[in-house]
Amino acid sequence: MKRYLIFIIMFAVLFTSCKKDTENVSFVTTFAEFDMKGDQYQSLVVGQKYVEQGVSAKEGEKNLEIITKGSVDESKAGVYEITYSAINSDDFPGSIKRYVAVLPSAPTVDISGSFFYKANPTFTTTMTKLAPGFYTFGNIWGASVIPAYVLSSNGVDLTLPLSQLSGYGRVQGTGKIDGSEMTLRVTLLDQGLSNIARIWVKN
Repeated sequence: MKRYLIFIIMFAVLFTSCKKDTENVSFVTTFAEFDMKGDQYQSLVVGQKYVEQGVSAKEGEKNLEIITKGSVDESKAGVYEITYSAINSDDFPGSIKRYVAVLPSAPTVDISGSFFYKANPTFTTTMTKLAPGFYTFGNIWGASVIPAYVLSSNGVDLTLPLSQLSGYGRVQGTGKIDGSEMTLRVTLLDQGLSNIARIWVKN
C-alpha cells in the first residue's frame, strides 16, 4: 500500500510541475506569406543585366520588411541564389529563394527528358527545364541519387555549376551530349571523388 501511495504522490508532483512549465506557452502565430514577382527560376546570358523584380511579405494584412541576401554576377556563368527573408511580430522567421542561371550564350536547344543509366538501365531519372538553358538533373550518379543543376546553351556542351542539392555535399562538373548519350564528368567535392564519368542515355 505504501508503494502505491508513494507512486501517486510522485505522479501528482510531476503533473503539477509539467503544468507549471507549460503554462502560457501555446499560442497562435501568423507566419509571413511571400509574394514573388517574376519567376523563381530564371536565366540570362553573360553580359545581360539582371533585373530584380522584387518580393513582398505580409503577416495577415501587415506588410513586413524584406531582407535580401545574395546577388547575381552577370559577368560569370553559374547559378546564383537570392534569399528573401522576413520576420513576423512574434519573431518567427520565414524565407523564399530565387535561382538565376547565367549562361555563356543564348540557349538554342531544349535537352529536357527522361534518361536511364547506361551501366544499369534500372536507374532512371529526368532532366527538368527550369528556365531556358537551365535544368535540374534528378540523378547525376547512378546507384546513389544525387541531383544537380545543369546548364547548356547549345544542347551539346554541359556545365554542372557548383551546387548542393542533396546530403552528398557539393557537386560540380562538365558534360557532353552525343546523339542519345550524355556523358557527365562529375566531381563530388565533399566525397573526395573527382572527374568521374557517368553515362546516361535519353529515352
